[in-house]
Amino acid sequence: MKRRDRQPVERLLEQRWMEAQQRVTPLGPVKLTWDVGDYAHFDSPRGYAVTFNWGKPHCHLRVAAKLARAPRHRIDGIIQHEIGHVVDLTCPKAKLDAWAVSQGIQLPSTDERRADAIAEAIWGTPIYYTKPLLVQSTDPTNAITPRPRHLGL
Repeated sequence: MKRRDRQPVERLLEQRWMEAQQRVTPLGPVKLTWDVGDYAHFDSPRGYAVTFNWGKPHCHLRVAAKLARAPRHRIDGIIQHEIGHVVDLTCPKAKLDAWAVSQGIQLPSTDERRADAIAEAIWGTPIYYTKPLLVQSTDPTNAITPRPRHLGL
């Protein structure tokens, strides 16, 4: 993959990460590294990104090269969802739950829907799942929310 192909994804990831850090600073330190690379899940049509927990307060986000070919709303939705996982994995649960309530969001107990709700608390808009693949998106057109049960909660 050519370097210029990755730049829009990496720029948006960096922007969203800076926004998230500003919003969750009171919750404690959060460290994120990321790269574009391979992972077995990426062979799936829905496989675009994965978050690895390397121990508090550090996570690593890997995105698939194919994410660069996705529409902006999909790239953004996937990045926001994965950052939701990062925040969930690195911030103290009680503090995070209280902070989310202060943003008007009650966090679910299940990991995937929780990541979506954390993203909504950070950016103020829900994560949608666009048809036909039911992949995260910021565009409500031809989409559903919350995350469908058959995708895993």
